[in-house]
Amino acid sequence: MTIDSSWLHAFKEELPHAFTKKCPYAHPCVFIDGQIKLMQSAPNEPQTWDQFISRQYARHIGRFFESSDVVVLAFDNYEHVPPAKCMTQTQRRRNVPVLPFSEHAELPAMVPEGAMWTACIANRTFKSRVIDLVLLRLPQLVLKDKPGKKLVVDYQQPVEYTFVPGHGVQRETISELEAMGEADIKFTRFADRYGSILVDSIDGDSIPIALMHHERCMRFGECPPKVSIYRMELASKSDSEPKMEGPKRSADEMSVKKKAKPRSYEYVNVLALYEGLRDVISQSVGRVTLPMHRGHEMAMLISLIALTGTDFSRHMPQLSGKTMYSYLPSIWMTLAIVYDPVSNSLRVDEAVDRLVALIYKTKFQKHVKGSGMSLESVLLEIQASGISQRTRDSMPSVGRMACTVRNANWVLAYWTCQNPPPDPLQPAYGFMLVKGRPQYADAE
Repeated sequence: MTIDSSWLHAFKEELPHAFTKKCPYAHPCVFIDGQIKLMQSAPNEPQTWDQFISRQYARHIGRFFESSDVVVLAFDNYEHVPPAKCMTQTQRRRNVPVLPFSEHAELPAMVPEGAMWTACIANRTFKSRVIDLVLLRLPQLVLKDKPGKKLVVDYQQPVEYTFVPGHGVQRETISELEAMGEADIKFTRFADRYGSILVDSIDGDSIPIALMHHERCMRFGECPPKVSIYRMELASKSDSEPKMEGPKRSADEMSVKKKAKPRSYEYVNVLALYEGLRDVISQSVGRVTLPMHRGHEMAMLISLIALTGTDFSRHMPQLSGKTMYSYLPSIWMTLAIVYDPVSNSLRVDEAVDRLVALIYKTKFQKHVKGSGMSLESVLLEIQASGISQRTRDSMPSVGRMACTVRNANWVLAYWTCQNPPPDPLQPAYGFMLVKGRPQYADAE
């Protein structure tokens, strides 16, 4: 899963101290989203399966074992992945030819290369077979002669592997943990189990999920686990600023291809980000106390993140996360009115006609001058304005935004990481089945 990345850029610009080059804590446990590493492209060169397993998994786990005693490797359990996820997967694969691969087919002798790998890994049966092969060989590779280390695999039923001198690698089922679906929501239960965890995941949604989990712990009087997230470094503002024009270069110099910058990584301190965002929100409303909403600030913020697009919700056209973040002083009190802290959800009709209408009125304040505050009236003013036809054509209908608000409520429920999550295929969450396939409820 992922979110509009401009939210994270806004967070980093506002709270740079929460994004560091060094890990803020010594974590006893590291969580690796194995599904992401599985989906990463294979190199355009011949590679054995053992080389693939070493390159994608073993070397990373070995590096984390240098500082932590427990590594958790998680994969998607397709039996429990929410059915509404298939809409996003279909959209992502629309230009990727899926190669047929039956349940009885054997994996090729060598790892498919380049575009062939992309096509193969889009086949769920092929993907499952690769995961089985990884889990067959990986424990022995990373645990041999390391008696003090543990490898936990959370794929179907969570399993713990250890190395016992004289007996080799031992396997034990963690029976108290139930099967869960997507890999990227599984880290919270291991954060609770070990009290401190480093999450290795490039998906942007791990940050709001961690923020929501921290807030829920605080709300229920529990001590939140220490969580850091290891991800690719976000470009700073200075990195994106245009450089001053220098002396003219010769044709030969211009023809030399610039070397790509090596990837750099950073750590996100979830506690520092949580405390910083709460302060930002407090400042945005003039430090006015909202007793009913105390302890729900992250959930309310995440409802806005969901409105700008996730794997389960479409984005509000013409709005980025960074733009929405800049509107917090203008929209937070209205968000408080339409957010129900008891059900941890947005009141759909009010959210559409008050919150969404206000957001678009703020966005197009030069063009929306009327006193009407319903979304329909705001959209009518936008259509009658001098805004470009392309912008007007991109604007959503009231029905679509009502559906998106319901989808946002599903995200709020899902990202609490309660197991099992509620069924998304119901009117309350804006999804429905059409010819056996999940669709948004406003689909014609």
